[in-house]
Amino acid sequence: MDKRSNKRQNLTALGLGVVVVLLLNVVSQYVFFRLDLTSEKRYTLAESTVQMLDSLDDVVYFEVYLEGEFPQGAGDYKRLRDETRLMLDEFRAWGGDNIQYEFVDPGANDDERERKKFQRQLAEKGLIPHPETFVDDNGVEVTQLLFPWAVARYHGKEVAVPLLGSSTKSPNEEVLNHAVEGLEYELSNGVRKLLMRRKPKVAITQGHGEPDSIQVNDLLSGLREYYDVEFVQFGSKLNTFRDTVQNATQIRNVYDAVIMIAPDSAFTTKELFILDQYILYGGKALFMVDPVLTSIDSLSITGRTMAMPRHFGLKNEPGLEDILYNYGAGLKSQLVEDLYCAQVAIPVNGPQKQFVPAPWVYSPTILPQEKHPIVKNLDRIKFDFVSTIDTISTSAPIRKEVLIRTSDKSTIMRTPNEVVLMYAMMERDPRTFNKPHQNVAVLLEGTFHSYFRQKILPPEIENSPEIGYIKTGRAESRIIVIADGDVAINPVYQGQALPLGLDRLNRLNRNFYANKKLLINCANYLLDDNGLLSVRSREVTLRLLDRGKIKEQRLKWQLINTILPIASIMLFGLFRMWARRKKYGSGMLNTRKGPLEIMEYVMALISGVILYLMFSNWILAGAAVAVVLALFFIRSKRQSE
Repeated sequence: MDKRSNKRQNLTALGLGVVVVLLLNVVSQYVFFRLDLTSEKRYTLAESTVQMLDSLDDVVYFEVYLEGEFPQGAGDYKRLRDETRLMLDEFRAWGGDNIQYEFVDPGANDDERERKKFQRQLAEKGLIPHPETFVDDNGVEVTQLLFPWAVARYHGKEVAVPLLGSSTKSPNEEVLNHAVEGLEYELSNGVRKLLMRRKPKVAITQGHGEPDSIQVNDLLSGLREYYDVEFVQFGSKLNTFRDTVQNATQIRNVYDAVIMIAPDSAFTTKELFILDQYILYGGKALFMVDPVLTSIDSLSITGRTMAMPRHFGLKNEPGLEDILYNYGAGLKSQLVEDLYCAQVAIPVNGPQKQFVPAPWVYSPTILPQEKHPIVKNLDRIKFDFVSTIDTISTSAPIRKEVLIRTSDKSTIMRTPNEVVLMYAMMERDPRTFNKPHQNVAVLLEGTFHSYFRQKILPPEIENSPEIGYIKTGRAESRIIVIADGDVAINPVYQGQALPLGLDRLNRLNRNFYANKKLLINCANYLLDDNGLLSVRSREVTLRLLDRGKIKEQRLKWQLINTILPIASIMLFGLFRMWARRKKYGSGMLNTRKGPLEIMEYVMALISGVILYLMFSNWILAGAAVAVVLALFFIRSKRQSE
């Protein structure tokens, strides 16, 4: 009877187990959830990304070119490849069959001509290769051409996705960490570009000495991936930025954002009034302004130029700087000097005309340290004759946030003053760079007050329904002010526009600055792409192994990882067999607590620890321990009966 009873109990337990497994499989078809056990929730997608993936109505296909037989020293690239695959798997978990991907090795073709042709085609699409030289564990140098890029395709369109973000440096631990942090942003940004139907309208002002289209060509190409961009002559027409002047209740801005790049002539009061009202009606604006006048031509020809304070208005009338001061950004007529800077070519006398590169403190290369999504994880940004900005207290409740500060080795030069090119050849005492962390870019957010709020305006302006003058903003707006106009200007060589941020003097060292990425991020933020930019706030901690210890202790850890788990399982089985024999081997049940019960307590404790690590919840972990112990107790009672 005992054998039959035990057999019946075992069959019942088996049947219940099968039923539970089947029920779990049925429920899993209708209930979807994923567990991210990383402390920083590395694989938990932002809500905006999940919503975007849910909205897909067709396949987005990713072709990733970071693949191949990597040399031993290319561990950073391997990790980036593996993290990219994990992130794409996470995308597919939410997007289902609408997310597909393939990893392609650009160097897989044995035919050298075909291989180079394919790699050239990738480069022509803007997928800049990284020729890397690695030193493997045996000290041998290995050179390989790598493509840390992906291409996303959807409905006949395709976009390039940089897996290294804005960085052009070879991945080290810091660069890799930033690249992994930015993977969700880069991949979701690529999908967003493919899905975009209605593009917001952006105006780039003209008419005040701003650079022409070829000088901002690269920025234009980047903006047009997201927005409809137009050049707009900014004059005295009341409807420059508005679609109607018929009735105040109908007035709305025709442009979602206005971008002003390096104006160099005076604004009339009427023009400032038009700009002021555009912002108060909810318009967004990005100002890149040079508060100090310098002449590059004079510096190139004579080797010196005067740095003079600049007023962007007519004589005895307000200027653009007064409008910005009213909003909370006080432009200062002084130049930044920074030890962390780009180089300038200095002419040297000799039988042939030669140029020698020298550090140019008036071209600081700033690595943003702030955590705002606009600048988080950006590479260095190059400025030329940049000035400083003070944040000003305002009557309106404006939120002010500094986006970019100079390094800890910076100082300022007050104007008027002379800038001499040959000073670059002189060694500067680092102790004189004693004014660190100067503000050069600020963000202003809130409901702005009109600059003309305290001014006496003619009744025909103040009361005109066509003008629709308001003293306080109708809606919240955003303004970004950068105290440098050159930050947006790309180099031009032999009539051809070069990429924005390219340092031609150091192009062999791949000095490629993140100017374009900065300005695209500014436009994204101004135009409420917060869901996309919020992804940039993600912080990931890569727990990387010490390569020196790996080399020294490789055999030890290989043995531990292969032998220890097998040995542990065997010991566990032997111990359990011994414990059961001790409890049941005499033919009579030994009711005293013994090794088998101790093992059960340990198993209950382990289950509680695992659940706590998964959910970080002591109550759930304690409940799990109690349930496991209760099951063991019930089984023990039945056996004793």
